Amino acid sequence: MLALKQYRDKALGLPDLLNIAFLMDGWQTEAGEMAVAMQKDGSFLAGFRYDGPDLESQSTRDLEGLSAIWNNAVSRLGTDWGIHVTAIREPADDYIDMSECAFGDPVSRLIETERRTQFGMETGHYVSRYGITIAWRTPIDAEMQLVSAMVKKKTSKNTERSGEDAFRDILARYRQMIEVIMGIFRSGYRVKAMDADGLLTHVHECLTGSPYRINAPRIPAYLDALLGHHDFVGGLEPSIDGEDIRVVTALGYPGQTFPEMLEHLHSMPFPLRYTLRFLPLDQADAVADMGKIRDRWFGSRQSVKSLLAEKVGGEAPGQLTADDTVVNLALDAKQAVNEAREGAVKFGNFSLSVVLRSSNEKVLAERVKAIKEFFDNAGYIAHLETTNTVEAFLGSIPGHLYENIRRPLMHSLNFADFAPKTEIWAGEARCPSPLMKMPDGRKAPPLLYAATTGNTPFRLNLHVGDLGHTLIAGMTGGGKSTLLALLAAQWQRYHGARVIGFDKGMSLYTLTEGMRGQHYDLNGPTSDLFFAPLQHVDDPAEAAFAADWVEALATLQGVAITSTERTAIRDAVHGLARESGRSLTALVQMIQNRELKDALQYYTLTGQTGDLLDAETDGLSLSNASNMTFEMSHLMNGSPTMHLVTVPVLLYLFHRIEQMLDGRPTMIILDEAWTFLDNPLFMAKLRQWLKELRKKNALVVFATQSLADLKNSPLLPVLKESCPTKIFLPNQAAASQDLRPLYIDMGMNDRQIELLAMSTPKQDYYLFTPEGQRRIQFGMGPVALAFCGVSDPREVKRVMELKVQEGDRWPIAWLKECLPPSIRDGWVRHAETLF
Repeated sequence: MLALKQYRDKALGLPDLLNIAFLMDGWQTEAGEMAVAMQKDGSFLAGFRYDGPDLESQSTRDLEGLSAIWNNAVSRLGTDWGIHVTAIREPADDYIDMSECAFGDPVSRLIETERRTQFGMETGHYVSRYGITIAWRTPIDAEMQLVSAMVKKKTSKNTERSGEDAFRDILARYRQMIEVIMGIFRSGYRVKAMDADGLLTHVHECLTGSPYRINAPRIPAYLDALLGHHDFVGGLEPSIDGEDIRVVTALGYPGQTFPEMLEHLHSMPFPLRYTLRFLPLDQADAVADMGKIRDRWFGSRQSVKSLLAEKVGGEAPGQLTADDTVVNLALDAKQAVNEAREGAVKFGNFSLSVVLRSSNEKVLAERVKAIKEFFDNAGYIAHLETTNTVEAFLGSIPGHLYENIRRPLMHSLNFADFAPKTEIWAGEARCPSPLMKMPDGRKAPPLLYAATTGNTPFRLNLHVGDLGHTLIAGMTGGGKSTLLALLAAQWQRYHGARVIGFDKGMSLYTLTEGMRGQHYDLNGPTSDLFFAPLQHVDDPAEAAFAADWVEALATLQGVAITSTERTAIRDAVHGLARESGRSLTALVQMIQNRELKDALQYYTLTGQTGDLLDAETDGLSLSNASNMTFEMSHLMNGSPTMHLVTVPVLLYLFHRIEQMLDGRPTMIILDEAWTFLDNPLFMAKLRQWLKELRKKNALVVFATQSLADLKNSPLLPVLKESCPTKIFLPNQAAASQDLRPLYIDMGMNDRQIELLAMSTPKQDYYLFTPEGQRRIQFGMGPVALAFCGVSDPREVKRVMELKVQEGDRWPIAWLKECLPPSIRDGWVRHAETLF
């Protein structure tokens, strides 16, 4: 006979150790689809992920408010509930792969090479993710109803109620509580419910350390086998799939807690997972447990010898010295009993475990040492688990409420202080706009990587959803122009990218010429660019624009437009469509209205603007333009009447830009935007124009050197509404009585305003979006600054000279002149390979 016993080993495998069993019907919440798992012990399990605000940007009051959110949520739970809060510190994505980038010109590619090199020279990059799972062990009578779920029972004389109905009631109670807790968290966090795939992936990642997505099976059962199919070796030093596991547990805690007790763990330069497990207790259970602790400490306040002396020797109580430490502990336990009875906080059993993994024993030992040093220096008593390793590890897995004997009592406010409530925001790994796509249909990469903080990189996207309009505000000398140039250079990453800049002060000249773009100095002494806004009035759409544009010219000259003037303008435009020379002079000759004639004469050859707006053939070609800058300083000459020229020119240029938009990623930069947009003619069109640009995959970057200038401008409400992304530059006066209200009106809090006042100009920038806030540094190296940081008139003049002397290879000569000697030769040699 064949001996079968050897094939029927009853030893437990990893699936036998897992609690999760099968998935049940989920439901839709405000935070997305929520899945529920049934576990082997009869408990339900569900969870959600959350993103916290930036720690540096939070005031003490803000942090206390976040702790109150946690306390409010946890206080609603009692015995038979369990919470696992998991923080996963994992390697960040590598720098953007070059195959995903375009960079069609040598200079933008050179800048990208430098930034890529800087990123690679930094030590490991890591990001943190947070998840909460909540389990409920159903009451005993409920478990009995679950067993007989399909058996109908009499509930009254006239009504029959099945076990299935009871099950649905219990599940409804669970769902309702999950909804309530998520609602509380949404008041301070961005929350996303875990669907079936998300819940399984989270449990699997906590088990194995692998972040790969787990798809829910068609028949959602035997989940323990699905998640636990790995090779698991137990013992004092367990391992999964050849990776050793170490668990560091906190046995003792500091005497006092404060928000973000474990924040330093998010600066560790290696991957880790730490889990907080909190098992709340009903008030009666908490009072009973702490009453025992109180009695035990109270009974230990004096030695046996002292007690005998009191009883036999007649000494009065208190005359002999008691152990002060024990007395204090007894009083502390007594106070805890009173707090539990009051119900302001919830007491429960708490566990804190840090899970580390590596296939390299030496590396793992170094990581354990670093964690223990952190705990020891912070006043904890840390212990590397040995005989309790497997139990501690299993107790850290979501849904496991029994394993791990280390579970001291703690109240919910202390638990809230340990919980990860804030984060170092890393930004989106991909551009969130559905319009920004790679040629193969994938989402586009982020615009750029900012400098790393605490091993956490930052990925900048100007878009929030499909809206990318951005406001940049900062004092003169704060680095605004340099930042605008860097954004323009990095925008070349996207396939088909196009940048159109409206500059003031020639700060975009060097970069524009370096990227082989077109630079126009409007109305400058050497400018030969003239516009013909009426050239194509034979087209009905162009005729409609031309009539509105001419009407705007007359309005600027103070003409009150009535139906009579409006008709005269439209008749003249239609008449001009039949002529060959379609200039503004020709149009004026067709108008008989003397007031209109005199007003429009200002813009003709014989008027103040010369032939700038009175050409018959337009000198501006936008058909193949990828990089174009319009220098506005000569047009905006500071005279009281400059708006009479700037408004017509910009209305026409914006019209031309709108015509050229075809879905290609387009960035439009408006430096010192308020000075030429603060006009009723623009205000009437700006909101609609911004909406149209959004639809055509274009964004506008508005830049100003002073929020105070916008304070009473009708432009400010438009910018606040249309620009979800705001970048503020350092300003020592940000907290002053004059400026503080402006920053608060922009949505900033006192701590963020304080950061602006403390930050270093040309180094620090504060990014403010609905998705998150963070003080960042762009870390521009000498190569980037050689093209993005040039605004001094002498340097601009030198670039112009080199352009004449060297032709297309002028950037190489420029690098030779401005780079430090220590790095010059290497970058020059690299640049020569690109030209």
